[in-house]
Amino acid sequence: MDINKIIIQIKEKLDIVDVISDYIGELKKRGRNYVALCPFHSEKTPSFNVSREKQLFYCFGCQTGGDIIKFVSLYENITYIEAIKKLAAKANLDIDIDTLSNSNKDDKEKVIIKKINYDAKSIFCRYLRSNEAKDAIKILKERGFKDETIDKFEIGYAPDSFDAIYKELSKKYSEDLLLKSQIITSSFGRIIDTFRDRIIIPVKSISGDIIGFGARAIRESEQPKYLNSSETLVFSKRKNLFGLYNAIGAIRKERKAILVEGYIDAMMMHQYMINIAISPLGTSFTEEQARMIRNYVDEVIIMFDSDNAGVNAALKTADIFVDSGVYPKVAMMPAGIDPDEYLVKNGADEMINLINKAKDIITFKIDMIKQKRIDFNPDEKVKIMDFISPTINKQPNEIIKLEWIKKVSQSFSIPENAINNYLNKNFAKARQQILASQENDDITIENNFIDILITKPTLVEKTKDLPIDYLTSNYAKDIFSFLKSNFDNPDLINNLLEKFPDYKDKIMKSIISSSDNEEIINEENLKKTLLIIKKNYIEKECQKLKERISTLSDEELKRFYELAKVLKNLKI
Repeated sequence: MDINKIIIQIKEKLDIVDVISDYIGELKKRGRNYVALCPFHSEKTPSFNVSREKQLFYCFGCQTGGDIIKFVSLYENITYIEAIKKLAAKANLDIDIDTLSNSNKDDKEKVIIKKINYDAKSIFCRYLRSNEAKDAIKILKERGFKDETIDKFEIGYAPDSFDAIYKELSKKYSEDLLLKSQIITSSFGRIIDTFRDRIIIPVKSISGDIIGFGARAIRESEQPKYLNSSETLVFSKRKNLFGLYNAIGAIRKERKAILVEGYIDAMMMHQYMINIAISPLGTSFTEEQARMIRNYVDEVIIMFDSDNAGVNAALKTADIFVDSGVYPKVAMMPAGIDPDEYLVKNGADEMINLINKAKDIITFKIDMIKQKRIDFNPDEKVKIMDFISPTINKQPNEIIKLEWIKKVSQSFSIPENAINNYLNKNFAKARQQILASQENDDITIENNFIDILITKPTLVEKTKDLPIDYLTSNYAKDIFSFLKSNFDNPDLINNLLEKFPDYKDKIMKSIISSSDNEEIINEENLKKTLLIIKKNYIEKECQKLKERISTLSDEELKRFYELAKVLKNLKI
């Protein structure tokens, strides 16, 4: 069969723009060509071009290019001949791939390794129906797996035998190719099965080829609990995602994906009709995996465990998505429970409620910080910027970036220009702006304090232990001093205005504005404000003493430790 004639017929029947769109999502028209983010390297602005007229693609960023067959071959990590067969089928052309002999050695081996994987899968599935697999079936049923889910994901069982799989496959394939497929391995000069007494979960490419396996131990004593296929000519853990073959249709429709940590979680999501779930392949999430799905989705929800390892993994994964141009949200599981367990216990509706509560990554980081405390000094604000700025800097969308900067500014009273300077690595200027804004924050807090007392003078009795020196502005000091002596005066406001004519506007503003803020003019907010004023004063005093710690007298040193102790015990 003339391979060149087949290629010509494929290109006559199939449009390269339509085919590539099926893989990476809609292409945008730009002049006579179409553009998108390149699926073969990380980039923030589209440099991947497709020409309908020339039936070619080319990326100006990574210099990858070729025809429709080359694209399918690269994207699916299949041989050129396999790509021809796939596209010929799509074009309704009947060809026999075995008669196309233009393949090189690696390409031929890739085809055979996939056949080995397919045959191994069939053997594993057969064993799952045997008496030998009763413990495997028990585990699957205990985890809540239904028969249709087991069939959908073609779950199998590797028997507790050193070479049962090898004996069957060696009747059809050479030892050399079986070793290259990683279905068998060589140990101390003996050929043995790679997977023994394990539940077997096939890993499929986006087109449905079986490219590797994940294997869960049956016995608790068996380690590691999960074992994956090693790298082969057709399998790379960094470049594939579990469940994508099953999820891709729903992901394209919803423009959204849910990333969970493991195979079991992903399969159980599908069992409960949450069909957009995918997972990494036993390793940390990678840029290559983000590129696989970024053109199909508008957002990805990361749903990992809520322990420290899960939170840290979610943060790193979110940054990878942001850098790839994907909008990530985070929905953490309740403590001590995995998604699959949660689904079995609570059902799909409760899981969907959790998913719907997902927070965008910046809101998630803000909430993480605020769970620890609500008031922050300049040094802590700098640490906040250390934590949040890498994510903001990775955001390629300027509108989203501005929104994130605004959100951080409002959440922590950090000036937007300070955040921008920090993002631009102008750290010294950013710190100066944070320090200046902190002084303004102190004044705002003191003004709020005075507002409460002017509106409800009887609350002055609750402030007896606050030294006037703890206040920074003359206005706050003068008014507070007067109120301490005159809070029970029935004509207090007029006396205040007569005593302090220079403060008339501020006093009147305080009286008028308080009527619009009745919900904050109360004893509870007064207590919080007092604590913040005390904390700010003591922190400043401690900082002054700390800056000359080596020259402090015994009395000053004693005062430093006393203030530090008081500061530690302040609960805000």
